Amino acid sequence: MSFMAKRFIKKFRAENYKKSVAHSFLKPNQKINIFRQSADQYKIRPVKNGQLVTIQPIQNPTSQILYFHGGAFTVPMNEDQLEMITKIATESNNLIQVADFPLLPKHSADEILQFTQAAFDLVIESELPTFIVADSAGAKIALQLLVDNPGKAAGSSFISPWLDTKLTSPAIAERADEDILLDLPTLQEIGRWFDQGATPEKWVDYTDADRLKGVGPVQIFYGENEMLVPCDLQFIEALQNAEGADPEVIAFKDGYHDYTLWFKLSETKKTFRRIAEFIKDQRGA
Repeated sequence: MSFMAKRFIKKFRAENYKKSVAHSFLKPNQKINIFRQSADQYKIRPVKNGQLVTIQPIQNPTSQILYFHGGAFTVPMNEDQLEMITKIATESNNLIQVADFPLLPKHSADEILQFTQAAFDLVIESELPTFIVADSAGAKIALQLLVDNPGKAAGSSFISPWLDTKLTSPAIAERADEDILLDLPTLQEIGRWFDQGATPEKWVDYTDADRLKGVGPVQIFYGENEMLVPCDLQFIEALQNAEGADPEVIAFKDGYHDYTLWFKLSETKKTFRRIAEFIKDQRGA
């Protein structure tokens, strides 16, 4: 772990940052939308209770990224997430398509999925190859999209994925106290909101290798400090056994959840570089 990451971890523990994150997840301000506040800067298309936002950070993109943001399915996309995906897109010569999906608890998991498919159908109308980047809760949405649309995405990158909405594994509970950002009871509560509005057969079991066949090349980035590591390892094993799946795994020692939103970290810079290299390799650039 880098010296900078150690400093952040010490700071987060001293300030009980986990408590602030839990509050923001359970009591989010959903009236704020960074895109509608600056609508003249973006191409915004309404899509089934959400919106698809197109951003062109560079001239003559050679592919496009469809981005699903984290925030426990409840928090609107923020400026740090926008900066993150812009940095990744710029480094890899991509157009950005932001999947600004409807949020819990006002909307259900199934409504999120309806939006996701409709947005994806619009995105792939372009001649540009489509890559998916998703962090935290956004990865669960993105994974379902891959399963439902085999072969239609050129590749995917998941950062600190949150794929298990129940989080009842003892292995997760054993790691919960050491996670500096995520509060286990909070995620379990939001997971119940998600599951109440999710038709089981519409959502894939992330550990089912048979259901994951055909998802194509997938990068998984995570920090070994995260309590979600047991889920990550189950997902990776399933991908390794899934026909037509090609996982690349990058773990950072003692890295924390969604570390890529802290841009000075060497771990973040390495992740952005690996995603850019991955996209260039997949499109043959």
